[in-house]
Amino acid sequence: MPDSHGDDVYDHLRLPEAAPPIDVYDSLDIDAVTVGANVSRRGLTRPDSDEDRTRIIPRIEVTSPAVSAASAATGEGSLRRASIVMAAGTMVSRILGFVRTYLLTVIAAGTSLALDAFQAANTLPNVVFILLSAGVLNAILIPQITKAMKQPDGGQEFVDRLLTASFAAVLIVTIVATVASPWLLDLYFSSSGATRHLTVFFGFICMPQIFFYGLYAILGQVLNARNQFASFMWSPVLANIIQIAGLVWFLVQFGAHPDPATWTPEMVWVLAGTTTLGIVMQGLFLIIPLYRGGFRWRPRWGIRGYGLGAAARITVWTFTALVIAQLAGIIMKKMLSHVRLVHPEVSSSISAYDNAFLIFMLPQSFITTSILTALFPRMSRANADGNNSAMKKLLRQGLEMPALAIIPCSLAMVVLARPGVQTVFSLEPGQVGSLAGAVAIMGVGLLPFGITTLQQRYCFAREDGKLNLIMQTASTGTQLIILVTMFAFPPQYALLVVAAAQTLASLVGAAAWLAVASRQLGGIGMAEVNQLWMKLAAASIVAAIPTYVVAHGIDAAGHGTWVGHAGGTCVGGVLFIALFLAMAAVLHIDEVIDLLRPILRKVARR
Repeated sequence: MPDSHGDDVYDHLRLPEAAPPIDVYDSLDIDAVTVGANVSRRGLTRPDSDEDRTRIIPRIEVTSPAVSAASAATGEGSLRRASIVMAAGTMVSRILGFVRTYLLTVIAAGTSLALDAFQAANTLPNVVFILLSAGVLNAILIPQITKAMKQPDGGQEFVDRLLTASFAAVLIVTIVATVASPWLLDLYFSSSGATRHLTVFFGFICMPQIFFYGLYAILGQVLNARNQFASFMWSPVLANIIQIAGLVWFLVQFGAHPDPATWTPEMVWVLAGTTTLGIVMQGLFLIIPLYRGGFRWRPRWGIRGYGLGAAARITVWTFTALVIAQLAGIIMKKMLSHVRLVHPEVSSSISAYDNAFLIFMLPQSFITTSILTALFPRMSRANADGNNSAMKKLLRQGLEMPALAIIPCSLAMVVLARPGVQTVFSLEPGQVGSLAGAVAIMGVGLLPFGITTLQQRYCFAREDGKLNLIMQTASTGTQLIILVTMFAFPPQYALLVVAAAQTLASLVGAAAWLAVASRQLGGIGMAEVNQLWMKLAAASIVAAIPTYVVAHGIDAAGHGTWVGHAGGTCVGGVLFIALFLAMAAVLHIDEVIDLLRPILRKVARR
């Protein structure tokens, strides 16, 4: 789902729910283009971790309970460390992404037509790449490289050929999409006159990003396979820094320009050029850690005769699901831009949706994506070994671990939406209500949205493209049914309808998949999972009520100033966390206490 997204390539290369906006820093929620196999020659003889050793020498059986417990603890620690490394990089990227988005709203004086034009052109490369990457990279590279590691040469020749074909495919798609960008943008974005001219100009400069998104995704798979998580999750920081520098330069040189008719070629090149340069450097940067780590890629052509027939069939299912998701996303964006074209006075625009989704994706990418990225290779290995017990345990982890933070974040997002959006974005008074409402409605769907991401990992790990297509069709169908009601409401409610469609589609998709997965695996322990969720929801609701009163009271006392908005958001956030942790102790939510215990020990020692 697809990203999909946001301001981080880094969170949207996913397919959920109709392809939310995908921006540089939400997109690679390819989420995790992880492979789960060490593709370096060095890794075959010198495993980097205990986990690698058990994978390379699978015939060693541990029967001692003490040793088994130690191995389990090591695995949990490895998962936690990997998640923390990725979460740290994602958090820094997200913070910089907010800075970047704020500067964009300053340049465009809010959610203007000029910002819509840029967002449409800058998002389209993500949409095009998602169709290629998630359909090919996730469905073929991850499971097939895992299998190739069992070959005598460790799969080196196979991996070389597979990467060569992947690079070539991305390059061809980039060239075709760049040439066809005016027609692709017309399908995606309703505009006319100066706005369309500006959109097409932006598109020609932004479309080459597709190749470097692909480079980032493919090399990131290899890095994650070698347990080198840091570079993959931190290189978006470099992209953000470059893009922020470009935005500052723009503001110094040209100031704010909300009217598309006032844009000059130099202005377009500064904004779109530095944005694309950030993506270029993000992809190229990953060559350094790969080379240092000993990985060498040799171009080899031809993949026939390497057992990819079954993988090709899976790709057809996956690609079809992606097309359905992206078409729904395109329809949604087209509807929003049509409302804005007919009613330019309303704030239900593409850029407003992108801003709402950026906030929504912060906990999703920081928490859920980081955990599922580390779980995915293990799920692939469990399936390859036919180990249903391990798969059940991993699914339980995927349902419980993110929920410890996602459920409280969901309630906090609802009660802090209004002061929060006014703190983060430069908005006109009339733009606040719809954006805050969209953030709150999306926040309700945080947990089910994350479950749909887990569903995709589950289907990819099991190489079950057909099930993934069925689940995507169910959620996308729900979303489209709700989206068509948009024109039954006044135009100012269009953005709220879009947000509700995303949340309800996530609920339908999550519920349907949980029922199917429970049946396939003979139960996954949903009674215990539901009990945990209910406790977390109860603690969050109790914390949310006084938080709403205090945060909005401080905001109102600030009389519309940024200090009042920021004070309400910060004080409310701290109060919410304190009340939630207190309720977690009262309700004996041991998982939350266990999560905090190592931190508390370190604080106590210091």
